[in-house]
Amino acid sequence: MDAQAILWTDTDVYQRRYEKTATALIAVERVLRELRPLDGGEDEFLQLYEFLAGANPESFTQVWEDPSAYLWARRAYELTGASLSRDTLPAELEKYCAAIGTDDPRAALALHLEEFKKFVIAVAMIAREDYIFRGPLIAKLPFSIPGTAFSVFGSGALAVQAVNACGPVAEYQSCRVQLGPAVRAHVADFPRLIKRPVARCGEYELLLKPEAFFLPGITAADPLRELALEFQETQVRLIEDALALVERHHPLAFGHLREVVKLTALKPPAFGDYSNVSYSDLPGAFILSAVQEPYWIADALVHELFHNRLFFIEEREALLTNAGTEDGETSGEFYSPWRDDLRPLSGLLHAIYVYIAVSQFWFSVLRSGETSALRTAYCVDQAVRATLQLRIASRLLRRYAQFSEFGADLFREMEKEVDAAWITMHGMGLATDAPAMIAQGDGQIIVGGSRPDGCPLSVIETIFQHAARYDVNHQSGDLKSLLAAA
Repeated sequence: MDAQAILWTDTDVYQRRYEKTATALIAVERVLRELRPLDGGEDEFLQLYEFLAGANPESFTQVWEDPSAYLWARRAYELTGASLSRDTLPAELEKYCAAIGTDDPRAALALHLEEFKKFVIAVAMIAREDYIFRGPLIAKLPFSIPGTAFSVFGSGALAVQAVNACGPVAEYQSCRVQLGPAVRAHVADFPRLIKRPVARCGEYELLLKPEAFFLPGITAADPLRELALEFQETQVRLIEDALALVERHHPLAFGHLREVVKLTALKPPAFGDYSNVSYSDLPGAFILSAVQEPYWIADALVHELFHNRLFFIEEREALLTNAGTEDGETSGEFYSPWRDDLRPLSGLLHAIYVYIAVSQFWFSVLRSGETSALRTAYCVDQAVRATLQLRIASRLLRRYAQFSEFGADLFREMEKEVDAAWITMHGMGLATDAPAMIAQGDGQIIVGGSRPDGCPLSVIETIFQHAARYDVNHQSGDLKSLLAAA
């Protein structure tokens, strides 16, 4: 096994997951057709499936590579099994059922199959074909049309009855509504089809589409519902500047972005209780805070990309046998130098993986000499901080993690990269006592704290302070010795 290739260059991991999603769809259709757990309630889904199965392969692939397709297929597979079994629902599936308003697996499956109509709408729009539903899709507004740049906006719920070359045909408040890019609503809350903005870097297009996250159980998307419709458009230039930085300073990451990341959503930094987030069940998508500093955004793009990539790798085989849950709500028990809360070991492993790439980005920026003044000081902070945090987290994983054989091979390769970052930091003359810096939401870069004597805190001092406050179980050991200059 080539651990380095699996970690950094292999692109087959993406195709394998898309194939798994398609396989899950096929399995669901076969079981529903043969066993009929809904006593005929699955009949319309089976007709919808036949329409998609007969669609142009390029149109189907475009839609089925939408991040929401994986989540839909996984839940459909799980709910179909639960509908045929009397077993207690797993916690994650129970939570999903609650989010769609039922604790009955069969009722949940029936509701979930209705959502498949959104994929039919998308394929029909792309192929410019007509399709009439046997029963309308009752869709809460706004909602995303997967695999396209379009979303349907408005207030309340819409009964989508068909789709034609112009777009969805629906009933809204007893009125027939033809939705299409050229159709303009006269009332703000009235349903309308809107094309969402795209950030471009060369041939790469990154869709800015918050509605793609408006899915049951995706609670991080709740703050996005409060955003003005125009907010994403105002962030396009920021994202394009950041993409150009990634292309220049981490071309490997940029190549993976082009390969796998389909869409993102921007939020004001103060919205929600998080900065950025990815979900393992929404591969190829993440939410970012719109910090008005392109270097910060470039860091975030690299960061979330490699979270996504590791989710793909973990789909192949588990890396840890005592992992915990990286993107779930299971509380952790291990200190993280990046977080104020305790984390599962899977969270630490993800952090090491993504910050290896993040440190490489910052080293490249500093080598280029393209920054000056406070921005250079911030770049130094980020490069040094990431390197020190990697060294701490690597020790924690060595002490507490139980790896599968596959995971052990990958972690050994990660450790080599952690050591390489340490060597690079010292080779570039980057000092751990460089002043700590912070990029604020408005893009202003400021000093990250001061000592009682008024002198700026150094990066390593903030690292020590963090551990003293949050390493409540004293797991990181003697940091002064670990982080001493070579």
